[in-house]
Amino acid sequence: MDRREFAAGGLAAVAAALMTQAGPTAPPLINVTTPRRSPWTPRDLLLAEIPSLMELATVPGLAFAVVEGSRVSTYVFGTARRELLEAVNASTMFEAASLGKPVFAAAVLRLVDAGALELDRPLSSYVALPDVTDAGARAITARHVLSHTTGLPNWRQTPGPLVPASAPGARFSYSGEGMFYLQRVIERLVGRPIEHVMREQVFDLLGMASSSYVWQPAFADRMATGYDERGTALDVYADIGRKLQPLAEEWHKPIGDWLYADEERATRAAFPSLQPLAQFMMPNVAGSLFTTIADYSRFLVAILSDNGGALAFSPALRRAMVTPQVGLNSRLAWGLGWGLEHDGSAELMWQWGANGSFRNFVLADPERHRGVVVLTNSANGPKVYERIISSLTGSDHPAFLWFQV
Repeated sequence: MDRREFAAGGLAAVAAALMTQAGPTAPPLINVTTPRRSPWTPRDLLLAEIPSLMELATVPGLAFAVVEGSRVSTYVFGTARRELLEAVNASTMFEAASLGKPVFAAAVLRLVDAGALELDRPLSSYVALPDVTDAGARAITARHVLSHTTGLPNWRQTPGPLVPASAPGARFSYSGEGMFYLQRVIERLVGRPIEHVMREQVFDLLGMASSSYVWQPAFADRMATGYDERGTALDVYADIGRKLQPLAEEWHKPIGDWLYADEERATRAAFPSLQPLAQFMMPNVAGSLFTTIADYSRFLVAILSDNGGALAFSPALRRAMVTPQVGLNSRLAWGLGWGLEHDGSAELMWQWGANGSFRNFVLADPERHRGVVVLTNSANGPKVYERIISSLTGSDHPAFLWFQV
């Protein structure tokens, strides 16, 4: 059954991952001092062109924000729900898709800093899970998960044991499954649902009151509708959440209070024709983040500050976050929770996101404390966000060329 068939039944899979051989581990990124256009302020011509670009690309709605130190400039365009002619605003909820992975990574690094978890200790030594029986899988560490070197697939298509296709640490293999494995371990370690952990470690600290890895009924009036390549309405995690909400009410247990056992039980009940696979479960740190452009900007401000502000963790871990753990090619690598790009004049952090009908991108320059995040409610979003980001930064980006989610 393909994604469109799932969508017809009210369920869509998270975007597929790259499963290709990566290059050798890259050396530390070179410090380049060539000046870049500063600040990343959108030109009036770009702002005037965006509605036309969206119309040509069939992108109904878009929001982007530019961070310069602690200053945030937000720009919104188009419609959140085309059928209602409802305009996008700074409070519009988007499915962030994989933009939730760096947020989760920040929480993990804070737990490492607090001594609750070690980067290089096998996760299986903390918690024995029934589907982690393969010798390779038992060697997976938090570092492997955050650098996408677990060897695991993006998502399993059938239930069964987690079996790496390559030895952990050997090569890059983008994996939401690895993130979900770490989510389960952390829940067991701290004894609390992952939504509670994310709220304690990130959301509450930064005032991200409109961000959550679980569906909340309060989101309904602000939720953007997603649209596929042809402009057909297609939600992913919002649709999953709406179908799980009646169970939460019946059980008198909000989705945010669910542990893995609750997720598995709910998935079986809500989608009896489907296997209880991770990509259909909620909460899911690899893809189920709901957020607004205002909230994600708060995260970006914190992650780009010298000490993280309220999101502080040790300088050593902050350096590790932007130090290549595995090479992708001559210009790209992956750190701890972030893609890394050497574009000729700066060392940048990035992540794309795709949940079938929501396409997003975040790019940041940690040395100059600036970044841009673009959220769209269309599978055609990259056609517009690439132009916006290139115009803002004054250059094209290798990350656009390497892999298009």
